[in-house]
Amino acid sequence: MAKRTAVIDIGSNSARMVIFEKSSRFAYHLIKEIKSRVRIGEGAYENGGILQDIPLQRTYDALEGYRNIFKTLKCNKVFCVATSALRDAPNSSDFIKKVKFGLDINIKIIDGKQEAYYGGVAAKNLLMPLKNATTIDIGGGSTELSLIKNNKIIDKISINIGTVRLNELFLDKNASSRDIIDYIQNSLIDLPKSFSNENLITIGGTTRYFSELIMKKINYPLETVHGFEYKLHNYIEFAKDIKNSTITDLKKFGIKKDRIDTIREGLYIFNEISKKLNGKNIITSGVGVREGVYLCDLLRNSNHNFPQNFKLSLNSLIDRFAMKDRQNSSIVRYCQDLFYALSYLHQMDDKYLYILTTSAKLYNIGIRLNFYEKNLHSFYFIINSLNYGFSHKEKILIALLIKYHMKKLPSIEDLKAYENLLPDIKIVNWLSFILSLSNCLHKDLMDDKFSFKYENHTLHIKSRKKLYLAKECIKKLAKPASFAIVPEDKIG
Repeated sequence: MAKRTAVIDIGSNSARMVIFEKSSRFAYHLIKEIKSRVRIGEGAYENGGILQDIPLQRTYDALEGYRNIFKTLKCNKVFCVATSALRDAPNSSDFIKKVKFGLDINIKIIDGKQEAYYGGVAAKNLLMPLKNATTIDIGGGSTELSLIKNNKIIDKISINIGTVRLNELFLDKNASSRDIIDYIQNSLIDLPKSFSNENLITIGGTTRYFSELIMKKINYPLETVHGFEYKLHNYIEFAKDIKNSTITDLKKFGIKKDRIDTIREGLYIFNEISKKLNGKNIITSGVGVREGVYLCDLLRNSNHNFPQNFKLSLNSLIDRFAMKDRQNSSIVRYCQDLFYALSYLHQMDDKYLYILTTSAKLYNIGIRLNFYEKNLHSFYFIINSLNYGFSHKEKILIALLIKYHMKKLPSIEDLKAYENLLPDIKIVNWLSFILSLSNCLHKDLMDDKFSFKYENHTLHIKSRKKLYLAKECIKKLAKPASFAIVPEDKIG
């Protein structure tokens, strides 16, 4: 497998390139992302699908720039796929030959079902675990859906409705809302009822941008759109206000310039599809076709699935930033043992053990940036990078545990900005305390097998080594409940 791989996706509206770098067998991270609004499909839908000269030249120029980038970054593998606009065009083969001859880039036109499959592969591998869902990828020329059941893609469909297509056929001609809705509904007649699902995963720029607008509207505390969830019924009116606005009115919503001529079209499509599918819960995906292409190559020997319990972001962060010694594994073990030893006191659900052990694996990654303020550095690393395989609630809880451990128990005021994403403060404090206590026990960096026993309001910690440094550390810890800690060693 190439260490660096470039994936180019030529859509009707934009041409995008991403470059991934591997850090271990399955772990990787993004090192470059670039987008050019080539609008290759401009003018095609009202001219029998024939691609026009000016958009084709824009696309060629963008690909030439992309080639310079992936050559400079020494990418050993390059994948270039094209979707709706090129697969619909009678003159696409001429453009493909020109790009091959002039730039030595092989463009592969993928059909709609393959495009839907790539989106599904990316979603089921890179979002939080979600066994059953339907993905919706609204593009410029078409919309793709994948049906996921028990974490397997069991069906795929492509429908010829997209933002650029809708814009040129209707909105540019000031058509009525009724005409637009009738057109979309007629296009959805053959959408099987089996795709109905209360969980809808939205892929693509339009729906992702709508999620960003919601996040801004509610002052959401995180900036990461990947994994953002919302209840559809809460924002139906918000979507209606946007899609019924004029171009001038859209600016009042703070719509970015490059989304002005696609946001209304995309919301028309999304509104009709979500109604048809009876969708309720929306999960926003920041990944799609490009990541799907890469994962299908990376995971080609495992049915396009990561190994069980593999978390991409977690493993990538560990590969790049965790200290390469036994310290982390020891603290993970202490956290597990303390969690169960103190279960009578904290009474937390076992699901929080996973949060605790993940925190133990990542607590010191900030040292790679600077020892001083290492907790804060680790917090920012996690807030911005622990995205794939984790929900927003899990990510922020892990980040906050690490930020405050060995310092103090976080207060209500400390957590206020994230309160809607967090469990009860008692749970946060207990997890923070257990992580801190585990660190105290490994203060001298010497591994040991401790025995923990809680009885008579006292946690007894027995060790075969001298615990001088650990005892000093434990004395300074703030506890989430009233009980004693008695470290016992052979030396006394």
